[in-house]
Amino acid sequence: MSTGPKSVELPNGDQVPYSVQRREVDNPRLTLNPDGTLAVVVPPNIRGDRIVASERDWIESQYESQQSQLASLLQRYDDLLGSFTLWGRSYDLQVKTGNYEISVDGSEISIVTPEEESYLRYLQRKLRDALKTAVRTLAAKFCSEVGRSYETLTVRSQRTKWASCSSGDTLNFNLRCAFLPIPHLRYLVAHEVAHLVEQSHSDEFWQVVQSLVPGYEREKSELQGFWYAVHHNPLWVDLLD
Repeated sequence: MSTGPKSVELPNGDQVPYSVQRREVDNPRLTLNPDGTLAVVVPPNIRGDRIVASERDWIESQYESQQSQLASLLQRYDDLLGSFTLWGRSYDLQVKTGNYEISVDGSEISIVTPEEESYLRYLQRKLRDALKTAVRTLAAKFCSEVGRSYETLTVRSQRTKWASCSSGDTLNFNLRCAFLPIPHLRYLVAHEVAHLVEQSHSDEFWQVVQSLVPGYEREKSELQGFWYAVHHNPLWVDLLD
């Protein structure tokens, strides 16, 4: 059983939304998600709001750490939260009526669709095609290096992760990966290809990742900040609503 979203106010006045799930667990569990929401899991006989109140110092510490990481990210990249971000670059989005067309000119992306067509649906289709092409290109190189192959590649709007490698050697990528700079996408593709070699996150697995993308640690560490950003970018929220 779960309760609807509530929020806890921090000393600086910021509000952190949270939801409560009651499960057969021994102890309460709190997780600050990469999108800035708080997940609270409690045994059936414990009130979630009381746990949240008692752990406000911990929530504040985690939240401040997350915001610090985001601030560092925003110093290195364009306006991730305001403009339309594609491959880590920010663009002004211009929407026009006419025959289907999408073009990039400097810092502007122009989208043309018939009056009866949603430009968001058209943009989503074009992004899915572009992301599939990028992932296939990267995966082909990495698979050749490790001597493995995948059977299927999917692109969809996953809610909890950037990518995954499921049974049957299927590589799954979140459409939100098109938000990321190419080096971060390279890391994600290498990560999932490495799972074709080793399913668990063992030492062998990370050795494979290192062989494919030496010095991957920075890209890996920044993914949480990008996850927060894509979930707070209004255009991307509309795109995937």
